[in-house]
Amino acid sequence: MSTDSERAKLAALRARTDWQLVGLIHNELQRGLEHASASSAKERDYAEQHRAKAERACTNAIKLLPVIYGLSESERRRIEAELRELGALLGRLSAPGDPKVRTASA
Repeated sequence: MSTDSERAKLAALRARTDWQLVGLIHNELQRGLEHASASSAKERDYAEQHRAKAERACTNAIKLLPVIYGLSESERRRIEAELRELGALLGRLSAPGDPKVRTASA
């Protein structure tokens, strides 16, 4: 196999991996937003479980974002907007004295 052919295959694989990572991040953020919204449940135990899951989703998205090499500027802005939205929602849910979740803008 030629070097150019190998490079082309690796570039295609990297692009597909980046695309899958973007989807994974988006899914994590959507799941986090759903859990954060559900954390307003009347039963405190369930509310705390949902908030913890939302925080974990936010953390996972933040960890994955730097490993995407081929992320377009518009896609990065969209993901960062979702991160800010989730971070703001989590900030409103946090009780006084609770540690705040680190968002992409923090």
